Amino acid sequence: MNLALASGAGAGLSSLVGEAAQAAPFNYFDRRIPDEAHLKIAELAPQGISAVAFTPSNGWVVVTQTGTYFARNIPPECFTTLGQLIASGVQINCVAFPPAGGNSWVITGNGGFFCRNIPQECADTIAQRYTAGQPVTDVAFPPGGANSWTVATATGFFARNVDDECFQMMRNLTQAGRSVTRVAFPYTGGWTVVAQDEFFARNIDAECYQQMNAFAAGGWQLHTIAFSPVNNGWSLCSRGPVPPLPPDPIRQIERMVGNGMGMWASMAATGAPGVAAAFLVNNQIAWSTGYGWLEAGQPVATHPESAFQAASISKAVASLGFMRLVQTSMGALPLNADVRPLLNWPLGQRACLAPGPAPTLDLLLAHRAGVIGRGSTFPLNACAGFDANSGGGFSGYGPGVPVPTLLDVLNGLGNSPRVELSTTPGTQYHYSGPGFTVLQRMLEQRTGQTLAQYMANQIFAPLGMTTSSYDLAPAFQLAAGHVGGAVIPGKRNRYPESAAAGLYTNVLDLGTLLGYLNRAWTAPGDIPGPLNKASVTTMLSPGPTPDMGRGWFLTAPGTPNFSYNHTGSNFGFKTEIRGYPTRGMGYAILTNGDDFNLVTAIADAIRATYGLPA
Repeated sequence: MNLALASGAGAGLSSLVGEAAQAAPFNYFDRRIPDEAHLKIAELAPQGISAVAFTPSNGWVVVTQTGTYFARNIPPECFTTLGQLIASGVQINCVAFPPAGGNSWVITGNGGFFCRNIPQECADTIAQRYTAGQPVTDVAFPPGGANSWTVATATGFFARNVDDECFQMMRNLTQAGRSVTRVAFPYTGGWTVVAQDEFFARNIDAECYQQMNAFAAGGWQLHTIAFSPVNNGWSLCSRGPVPPLPPDPIRQIERMVGNGMGMWASMAATGAPGVAAAFLVNNQIAWSTGYGWLEAGQPVATHPESAFQAASISKAVASLGFMRLVQTSMGALPLNADVRPLLNWPLGQRACLAPGPAPTLDLLLAHRAGVIGRGSTFPLNACAGFDANSGGGFSGYGPGVPVPTLLDVLNGLGNSPRVELSTTPGTQYHYSGPGFTVLQRMLEQRTGQTLAQYMANQIFAPLGMTTSSYDLAPAFQLAAGHVGGAVIPGKRNRYPESAAAGLYTNVLDLGTLLGYLNRAWTAPGDIPGPLNKASVTTMLSPGPTPDMGRGWFLTAPGTPNFSYNHTGSNFGFKTEIRGYPTRGMGYAILTNGDDFNLVTAIADAIRATYGLPA
């Protein structure tokens, strides 16, 4: 089932040789359609063809903008109604025939429509659009039949039970000032979506796809595309050039990814079946897109609503919860408080470490509290001479493995070392997921709630982040993780170290969060939300670590190029989020592959397109 909603790329199959033609100033091209249909299109092309359609029995109809029409072997009632509508002054937009055949058809125009024996929900949707003053420009039916269809108007589209990637691309192509103008389904399977000057196709005839690109290269808008049920025939028609349209930054980004390799080729090269992205302008989500699949080999496409593991973005988001706890303590829990008395658990230190300053909340949020981390964990009994490239993260728990409690993790009873101090607090930076488990323990002990409960009530609900959760297995539709394009065992590892790695979210929620933080940073005073101005300022200002706030990495603080960001790397997932508060911009990228190069390539393309600094 699909949702109802307000540069060409794709793949094709082999083609056969057939007849083709061209008539200036109107272009057309076809293969393997009935000879009479081919000749009639050639004859009528100068009048501007507005509709071409084939019945399941290879009947056909051609209609022009001037009201001329010709048909062969279509239902008699359809032919009669078509003539009546044209005679009444209706300019025809579309004629379509469901795969059931017989007396089933629909005609839409600028001043009305008529249909017979099409799916009732489709008929109701068309009627509702006309009642709302939105003439239907296109109707299409996949060959599978039943309640499966698309309906398009100049301002939106609706789809039901079509290929999920087709629906995905209908959404993607309409994110930058375009509207869906044609959707078509070959009788052999596959689909194509046209949105004025842009299109995407999957598993259509290769020559058909080549000619679609040829039309685009010549500046021609593809006004009709139709597939016949015999010999995989097809027809393309244009009434003229593409009209002036706004720039499309999304297509530019898709082409730029991977130094021009392109989005889909880059996804394939890095083994990531699915990507979701969102971008903010004026602190609002300007566009959001999905690419590929939630799980390799399965028919569920990635959408902006799809939930992914956020990986270490979990730390940045959890930092709002920790700052909220400090804020609501009314001074009883300052950032410079020693965390140890708040844990109800002994945070120890290695025997080789001399007594030193207290590990505080502020130091923990800046990865500077002395807790074991990257480059300060192994060897396990050392306080110096560490392996610089190990430690600091969590590998998660796969299928068939018991998930330890947070207390077990702290005590080293899971698959990671005991959490303890290995360097003197305040003296060294070591990125530390274990440090965030200490913060998680502190919050849970102080509030009597799990981190998941606290974040849901105190952060996500106030911000309207409806698809975000620190639960081990939230009831969302979840992306599966992949390595080398293959689904990881169990689809997703589980992370009881919630604050460090356990967040599930989508790009829409992350975009909402970025918009809130940007506004809160630039506002002269408090704005509605979980954090006051002082808390946001503290969180996004340099602290004990110069290039960090509290839980967020900072770039160029104090300048117009200031941004805050975090990346994430879980088994099978790679992610990035970045906000530019003084510009009112930001982006979120979630992928279900294990190669961070893809995230970097997408982020680079976004920044280059919008002129943003890294």
